[in-house]
Amino acid sequence: MSAQEVLITGLNGFTAPHIAHHFLTNGWNVRGTVRSNSKKEAVIALPYLKKWAQEGKLEVVIVEDFLTSDWTEALQEVDAVVLAASPFDMTLTTYEEFAHPAIQGTTRILEAASNVSSIKAIAYVSSTTAVLDYFQPLPSYGGAIYSEKDWLPWTEEDAKTKDGFAAPQWYCISKKYAELAAREIKERTGASWALSTYCPPGIYGPVQQLNRLEEFKTGFGSDLSTTQLYGLLCTGEDKPISPDYNAQYVDVRDLATAIYSGITKKVEGRYVIAGDEITFQRFVNIARKIRPDLTKYIVKGDPYAPEAVVEGAYRFDTTASQNQLGIKYRKLEDTVRDTIARFEEIGAYKAT
Repeated sequence: MSAQEVLITGLNGFTAPHIAHHFLTNGWNVRGTVRSNSKKEAVIALPYLKKWAQEGKLEVVIVEDFLTSDWTEALQEVDAVVLAASPFDMTLTTYEEFAHPAIQGTTRILEAASNVSSIKAIAYVSSTTAVLDYFQPLPSYGGAIYSEKDWLPWTEEDAKTKDGFAAPQWYCISKKYAELAAREIKERTGASWALSTYCPPGIYGPVQQLNRLEEFKTGFGSDLSTTQLYGLLCTGEDKPISPDYNAQYVDVRDLATAIYSGITKKVEGRYVIAGDEITFQRFVNIARKIRPDLTKYIVKGDPYAPEAVVEGAYRFDTTASQNQLGIKYRKLEDTVRDTIARFEEIGAYKAT
């Protein structure tokens, strides 16, 4: 019996290599998409994935534009699809620039997938920005508990007309409507595959999509997770610490596990994927305690400031992901330790 195969979009991103790795280590073949030949070569060369590329279990294909490219060949004979690619460009100046690729890109690939009989399950990576309004001060939520039943209250009309809305708000609204579009296509086409969607908050963990220190410096800002991790752990103890906006985070490997579980179990539904509580001060305090030899690289912040999430902050109910997907979430200490180890591998702490 031949191995099952999954198509994963955006294989050069922060999250997708971890998803691919989880499928590969569980005996699946992976076909990943990137937008250019240079990105294809970079992904194939990653130590995290290179072994499987050499063994013919990992294939990387070029899909230059989600809006115009033909998905027929990429989807051919795959058993499952994970939509992990997510445009993130805070320099865009209109809502349409966020919404069109997010929503229409999702629409095109899922419409194409509705015609592929081999596909049994599809996972869409959404965000908790599609669950709640992140732009309130953390203490103002009154300790509200959010789950997959909740949706960001803003509409596309708000995106186009509300004063003060800009790239951050447009991004959140586009995530909501891309997720809704996925559900609409499943219903409209009558596709037989199971559709599951995953809403993580801040995603942290070992950075595997880059393999040279120079890439972190030239690609700074290209994705929020990598930028924040590198800034906190590698740029010097006197750098300012970012304001907190997440009350919980998820380890990227736990997100990968959730998606693998959802695909293999062919679940239908929406899941909030969130683990331990986080503040950036707690994050760096843990890092400096774990690796006292590296404190000159790790942001210090205010060691006397409270580590706990402020009173009144929101929380996530992750009962569904734990019970239905079998997820056991990592603690922040594990995420910090392994992230530092990865930065050490690529030479982030070499004496200058």
